[in-house]
Amino acid sequence: MDAERILAALQGNRPSILVVGDVVLDRRWEGSAERLCREGPVPVVDVERIEDAPGGAGNTAVNLAALGARVHLVAVAGDDEPGHALAARLAEAGVDSHGPVRSRGRSTSVKSRVVGQGQLLLRVDACRTADADEADAVAAAALELAGRVDAVVLCDYGLGALARIDRSALRTAARALIVDAHTPAAWRDLHADVVTPNAAEAAGIVGGAPPHGDRHSWAARNADELLNATGAEHTLLTLDRDGTVLLGRAGVLHETHARPAPEQNAVGAGDTFVAGVAFALAAGLPVDDAADVGQAAADVVVQVPGTTTCTADRLHAALRSAQLPSSDPVPGSVPADADRTVHGKRGGVATWEAVRAASEEARSHGRAVVLTNGVFDGLHRGHAAFLEEAAGLGGLLVVGVNSDDSVRQLRGGTPAVGEEDRAAVVAALAAVDHVVVFDSETAVPLIRELRPDVYVKGGDYLPGMLAEAEAVREVGGRLETLGYVERPALRPRVRRAGG
Repeated sequence: MDAERILAALQGNRPSILVVGDVVLDRRWEGSAERLCREGPVPVVDVERIEDAPGGAGNTAVNLAALGARVHLVAVAGDDEPGHALAARLAEAGVDSHGPVRSRGRSTSVKSRVVGQGQLLLRVDACRTADADEADAVAAAALELAGRVDAVVLCDYGLGALARIDRSALRTAARALIVDAHTPAAWRDLHADVVTPNAAEAAGIVGGAPPHGDRHSWAARNADELLNATGAEHTLLTLDRDGTVLLGRAGVLHETHARPAPEQNAVGAGDTFVAGVAFALAAGLPVDDAADVGQAAADVVVQVPGTTTCTADRLHAALRSAQLPSSDPVPGSVPADADRTVHGKRGGVATWEAVRAASEEARSHGRAVVLTNGVFDGLHRGHAAFLEEAAGLGGLLVVGVNSDDSVRQLRGGTPAVGEEDRAAVVAALAAVDHVVVFDSETAVPLIRELRPDVYVKGGDYLPGMLAEAEAVREVGGRLETLGYVERPALRPRVRRAGG
């Protein structure tokens, strides 16, 4: 991927894009869950906040607006409280809504998630199919706008908003046409430029269960059947944690690879991916570059729970991060003592090259790489609790331990415990996978070298105080601050009689 060329095409570009299709309100109820209900063995959630976000075609539209596009949305909603909330969120995002939004006397489709203590407990769907008159109004508004924009995105999630579209007229009017549909084969006669089925939708085309194992090879084997079924110029198969495969008449044209993230954070990531692809195509980029842009946008939003958007700044940072080689050192980033490594309890390594390999292997299995660092002079239970919590943020925990020289630079004195002993004690903790000793005053070289998915510091450090914060943003990771690591009070030594 040529990130600089892609960024040059995207920066300052504000294409106009029409999104047409099924929209829902994503409502998230969050709070504490510390007791069980007397009527049944279910938790009681004391709601502390309610968050609303446009879902479905609405999520694609707000992501496009966040990326900088001028967005028109044609969709179906009701004249009810959720419909008013949906319209407000769309307006806040800068989406220009057309068509039968907030139809009088009709309900709005809502998907509600109940979250207690950060854990999803229940999802409730209250969705309806568009009436014939609503679908007619969608079709008329879509055709009126299709010829005026740089790209058209159809979002068909089975709720009927697209049932009356004149496909031939739309194909003639649209400059670039992208289809995101639960049943992509139903749009074969449209001959879209790009169709974006996921693994389950693709499996429905070729028959059988969704693929497991090497899904990229599965896509290549079934390329002809998938292309014939979708009728599109390009079929861009999305494989969540395994990235994407771009299929064309010549077979596999391009592949992308996803950054690992918790499965529960994937809500709405497919809509963000489609938005990234559409934005890139509307900006004049070829379809393989568009796949890279879509992947980078999706990688951004899956780092955060709930339905969220990818801004232009975050997309650009993710694209720059993806450009960095994963196997070769970044110039100036490797600590001077790059070969000094202490073996971790669950598979320590002996060189920085091996640490990089362990990180890449973790990512290939969908596990996030977590990095933290510290002096750890006099390890105590606060440190242990902190490292346990840090390990829970991903699948591989790498800990950087300051060398004796760097401690002297930071504190002006020699640590009580030498670097080899400090590192060995940290490595002995069950939560820790690998420990490395480093000489720099900050962890910036470690961050640039390992490109962690998550960088963690204790809660006594504010994000704005960290020299590492900018480096984390550069590599496309996220910064987490955990609980304050407090040193326990020292007990006075009592001299016993006769001792």
